[in-house]
Amino acid sequence: MIFPALALLAGCRGTAPAAADTAGAAPEVVQAVPEAAPAQAPARMLLRAMVYKTSVPCADNVAIGLNAAGTAVQSFPAPSDVSAASAPLQLPGGWLLDRRGLAPNTAFIRFTYAQYAALPEAPSTAELMKMIIPGARVTEMRRLSMTPQEAAADTAAVMAEINAAD
Repeated sequence: MIFPALALLAGCRGTAPAAADTAGAAPEVVQAVPEAAPAQAPARMLLRAMVYKTSVPCADNVAIGLNAAGTAVQSFPAPSDVSAASAPLQLPGGWLLDRRGLAPNTAFIRFTYAQYAALPEAPSTAELMKMIIPGARVTEMRRLSMTPQEAAADTAAVMAEINAAD
């Protein structure tokens, strides 16, 4: 028990960039990464807001994480973890501000946030695979220079940052 905790703490060392380091910075385009990489990502990367676009309208549909091949469910929320407040915030131009945490291998299921939250328990991974909306996928992701809280509070700044990068 102690060794994993120490390893986790050791991975969290470092300093967050000063506001001047990221102010006005262009959004970072996120690429798929090897499955082991998220645990090694710097803490400052995890605290930045993420915006994304999808291939079809699915902002109200629950997102699940798939493996790199897209053949198995790797992560999914408990119904108690889902609410209207966890749905992405819709922005102009088809952009969505993530409020739950997405990865490049995200899929969307047929359940809306309200339907999923009402479930007594989460569906099995096999059931989730059957619920995936065909063709619904993340087409573009960008990590912003601001925190998720800052982004939600100032969507004009989010759009200015996105537009500056285009």
